[in-house]
Amino acid sequence: MCTFNGILKEYPWISIDSFLTTNCQVSQVFFISHIHTDHLRGLDEPIFAEYITNNRSIRIYCSEASRHFLSILPAYKHLSQFYSIINVDQPYTIENPMDKNIAITVTCFGSGHCPGSLMLLFEGSHGTVLYTGDFRLYSHQSNRHRIILSKKPIDTLYIDMTFFEPSIRQLPEREQACQELIHFIEQYDNRYFYLKTSARVGYEYIYTSLYQHFGILIHVNSEQYHLYDYLPQVQQALTIDAHGTRLHACWPKCSCAKSSIKIVLSVLWFTLQQQQQFNSPLIQISTDYYRLCYSLHSSYNEICTFIKQISPTHIHPIALPNQITPSRFNELLKQLGIDQFPTIYFSPSNFEQQIKRRYQTIENNNSNDDNDELDFDCGQNQENNEKQLYKRISNLQQPPTKK
Repeated sequence: MCTFNGILKEYPWISIDSFLTTNCQVSQVFFISHIHTDHLRGLDEPIFAEYITNNRSIRIYCSEASRHFLSILPAYKHLSQFYSIINVDQPYTIENPMDKNIAITVTCFGSGHCPGSLMLLFEGSHGTVLYTGDFRLYSHQSNRHRIILSKKPIDTLYIDMTFFEPSIRQLPEREQACQELIHFIEQYDNRYFYLKTSARVGYEYIYTSLYQHFGILIHVNSEQYHLYDYLPQVQQALTIDAHGTRLHACWPKCSCAKSSIKIVLSVLWFTLQQQQQFNSPLIQISTDYYRLCYSLHSSYNEICTFIKQISPTHIHPIALPNQITPSRFNELLKQLGIDQFPTIYFSPSNFEQQIKRRYQTIENNNSNDDNDELDFDCGQNQENNEKQLYKRISNLQQPPTKK
């Protein structure tokens, strides 16, 4: 669940990843950490378009890759003139448009989540704040991360803690999951494969690795293909010719992939199977139906390693496991040597809007998930599908039982 409304408590004139009415009422500067739709809430709404059009000094800061993506996506390209690039590792001073005497220094770093994803470091008169956005840093990577090496004392850490649960101590590294996928495909020379993804971006390592190993292009739809005009090293692994390949990641599924082996690239399903131990990132669910544990978020151990190395004074989670309670959260923080006062209490922030829509993994194993629109903004039934997904999440009491 999301536990952050987008407004920095220390600098309320700044909002990150939220463009709702509440944000417009108090913020004049906006940041986008990455382009997954749960971090663009309200950006496509007429209310925000009217707000920013009537206040043309307001800017939306993001990475160069994110600006490219947003400028060609139909739901967000109308705001192209307001997207401003902020470069990685280059400190940048930003003034409050409503008070030129107030300014902060912003430095951004890669977050390892998806193309263009950023961590944001804010330094000003009300303390030093680090916002991780969604991130995936392996434990052996974090000690080489620039924010760690900078040794800057962090007053408040706004951090993605999606899998902050000791039962999710480890998740396969993406390289490990990809190697398992390659080994599996190697066993079926003449079969078609359908890779079910649930977000626009984040699977580039899969695409390029499959292409490099097999020399086979991956079929995607035209919108997805041209999304990578900015990243030719990814685009060269893709094709819009459905008949020229046996590897498909198209949405919706094309006719060539109808009788394929289906592999859902996901992680939440695996984290819900707490009573099971998996010996492989790739699990067979039924005939020609598999799941690959492929996580764009840090595991519990990776989160803990990052927190210990940052050593912040205060922690504000931007996302937490749905089942965690405030007391449990503070207990886990104490185990990391962080005894916050006052104790943090939280509640879901706009929960129905904050569904992690890139995950399609809470459906039971026998359901047909081909029609879940999720993060693709396509199809006339998107709103109904999203409501059904929210209902399934709300009603979820126990992990699904595999038959």
